[in-house]
Amino acid sequence: MDENRSQAYLKLIQSLLDSPRGEEAQILQANSELVDAGLVQVMVSVAEHLAAEGSQNATR
Repeated sequence: MDENRSQAYLKLIQSLLDSPRGEEAQILQANSELVDAGLVQVMVSVAEHLAAEGSQNATR
């Protein structure tokens, strides 16, 4: 996966996280060229990172 595509995935994920509830499908449709297995892999990595970060913050 090239760096530009990785950055595009991260930008899309951030847009989804920041979007108002119910607009996710619209955002995904507007970025349908990025909806693939690579996006899923990056989503899993981001979710794991956020979960680990949350666990660390909970112990502080």
